[in-house]
Amino acid sequence: MTESESPATTEPGGSLRNELYWIIPGSIATLGLALFLLLNRRWGADAAAVLAIPVSIVGAVVPVLIQRDVFKRQVPKGPSRKWRLVAGFTTILLIATAVTWWIRREGDPFDYMSGEVRIGYVAYEYKGWHAEDPDGGGPAGFDVDLARHLEGSFPESRFDWVDLGTLDNRIAALQGGWYLPDNKAEQEPVKLVIANFSISQPRREEIDFAGPYFVDTQAFLSRDAAGSITEIPRGRVCAVTGSRSAEKLAQIGWKPVLQLSLAACVSEFRSGRVDAVSDDRSLIAGYATDLGLEPPRRLNYGSERYGVGIPNNMPRLCAELSRLINEFLEYSWSNSFKENLNEIGLQEKDYVRPPSADPCEPAAPWYKD
Repeated sequence: MTESESPATTEPGGSLRNELYWIIPGSIATLGLALFLLLNRRWGADAAAVLAIPVSIVGAVVPVLIQRDVFKRQVPKGPSRKWRLVAGFTTILLIATAVTWWIRREGDPFDYMSGEVRIGYVAYEYKGWHAEDPDGGGPAGFDVDLARHLEGSFPESRFDWVDLGTLDNRIAALQGGWYLPDNKAEQEPVKLVIANFSISQPRREEIDFAGPYFVDTQAFLSRDAAGSITEIPRGRVCAVTGSRSAEKLAQIGWKPVLQLSLAACVSEFRSGRVDAVSDDRSLIAGYATDLGLEPPRRLNYGSERYGVGIPNNMPRLCAELSRLINEFLEYSWSNSFKENLNEIGLQEKDYVRPPSADPCEPAAPWYKD
């Protein structure tokens, strides 16, 4: 047998040059994966925890196998086709990883809040909160003041109010396409919702909030001002579908009459078909003023913390909005209360201004995305 036909020698570890065909791409892939998991807050931490178990096992077993010369093999004269395939696969994996990260990453909040910014609200003409200025100056109210403060802090933005039609659409419009009650055409998503939107844990599972910027309590609109919840007839109370009031009444076993808007509930109250209307005190107060009634008493039943609704998994946007809300709380909250809510019979001394916005939630784990 000639020298050229002699079999390749067998060495336990192979040559360094051939090992590099595996070590270099593998190291690059590992670093790329680690960077991807660190930057992707949606599911990076959970994925890293899952991957750590098999990687740790491999890291413990492989050195033992190498020590026992389990990986003896023939040393090829040049890079084999297998190593070329490994290198090519690693390159494709890195490119796919980078593309995936780029698509899924949260962008700059100022880019998100540039151009036309659709702001969802529910056009129920809430006096003191969001109602048309009788002098023709556009919408006015506490929520409107907050929105203008936010708009002024994003120089490239132009806020456009979008009527969501129903309270249920406040979440749907932040998640994607949504539908008006009387229109089957799919509507475009909104970027924020500023509409007396109470922060609650079930809602935080679906969207994020920046706030609170106001804290209210439950109350009843009735002809004889109720001093406690026990004074309200259980079967003749109207509440708005999708509201926290309807939710809370159901939790204590009540079966309220449900309507799509607070105005519809007040209409039922005017006609005598219901004895009371349940909702947040500051919302009912405007209707009580129109009916010549005193603002409803605080029942100390339920605490409603209003926040700005934003799409889920956007902690950078939440942090920027929270900073601006803190500015509003410190410099504009009291003046806005006096200008908008004093007119409907509310007094600042009866309310506690939130000290600051809550810390923003981190992006949801990957299995909740």
